[in-house]
Amino acid sequence: MKKTISVMMALMLLATISGLWAKGAEETVTSKKQVTLTVWEHTPQFEASLKATLENFMKKNPDINVEYEIKTPDKYYALLSTTIQAGEAPDLFWTNGTATTDLANLVQQGAVMDLTGKIDVSGYSPMALKMTTIGDKIYLTPGATIGTRAVYYNKDIFSEYGLSVPKTFDEFESILETLYNNGVLPISFGGMFSWSILFHFEPILAAMAPDWLEEATAGKARVDDPRVIAAFNKMLEWGEKGYYGTGYLGVDEGGQLLAFSKGEAAMTITGSWNANTLRKNNPDLNIGAFQIPTRDGRRPMVVTYATGFCVYSRTEHPEEALRLARYLTTIESQQIWVDNLKDVPGLDGVTTDDPLIEEIVDSDIQVNSFYTILGEFAKPGATPTQIWEQDNVKLLSGMYSTEEFVKMLDEQLR
Repeated sequence: MKKTISVMMALMLLATISGLWAKGAEETVTSKKQVTLTVWEHTPQFEASLKATLENFMKKNPDINVEYEIKTPDKYYALLSTTIQAGEAPDLFWTNGTATTDLANLVQQGAVMDLTGKIDVSGYSPMALKMTTIGDKIYLTPGATIGTRAVYYNKDIFSEYGLSVPKTFDEFESILETLYNNGVLPISFGGMFSWSILFHFEPILAAMAPDWLEEATAGKARVDDPRVIAAFNKMLEWGEKGYYGTGYLGVDEGGQLLAFSKGEAAMTITGSWNANTLRKNNPDLNIGAFQIPTRDGRRPMVVTYATGFCVYSRTEHPEEALRLARYLTTIESQQIWVDNLKDVPGLDGVTTDDPLIEEIVDSDIQVNSFYTILGEFAKPGATPTQIWEQDNVKLLSGMYSTEEFVKMLDEQLR
């Protein structure tokens, strides 16, 4: 009898333990329930890279689902600011780092997580990290690409008129004149879009005044310098001569890229990240690329390190958001990004064998971005990059003289 009771008690104890174990297992499964993160990207050009990168991350992290939204550069920060004020910002969101004052404002608001020591940035260059750092703290993931600018040209059109890649600035202007005189649109240009204007103007400035860029990077030159004024006036002069066509002030970036892709213009000047967009628009187009040379034959390349993503300080899923941020800094992640964007790699271990990219980076000197200089030397509370974005279209349309425009910018700098 006692033996029977002992067996029954043992079975009851086993059932109780099994029940507790099952409950614990259920709670463990529940705690590992898949969470969803939201990521914001600021431009459609990066969608393919972002999508491929996130898909690979989700394969490695099945407990995390990541959804992304693609915005447009002209409205991005306004939309982001609205969601932050409402406490509903995405878990991770792109910013352009210290290139503008926007990141500093977000840090001051307490809207972004301090990532110092939480992500591995040991493989990144000081120049790349400078874009992510305020004080001694890191607030976003660095990018692995160098966002430069280039002149893309239609090799077939050049061949038809006996033209070749120019070796001096004067040769480049001669090419513009030859094309125009033969009824060919020399350059497709989106004159109504502030970013298109920036990526067009910066190579002109680099070719005409690389010395000013070097001095300004060291804090030894002002924006209202005659060399800067001359570069702005050169851009306006090309417009007046018809080198951009008659309606360029009503063309946006999409129209600019499409016109070149369709063979309606011999050249376009834009960012290196648009190389793949041009090829996707027309896979049969015979595209080449070069940097506008200086008058003495040097080939300057504007260099800006790409930036990545901040983590929202009030995210509901900080552990998962940090896991994604850590992944975004890895060579594996950045290689996927470069492979899909077909852009210039800027991280050791990330490579490209794209011949068009090799043409883009064929240069003698590297110079800083005009836009980066505006952001870096802004007075406390000043917004020169915002003035640039809002008013450079007005310069092209004649609402401001060049002297008025550079004075407005210069007054914003310390």
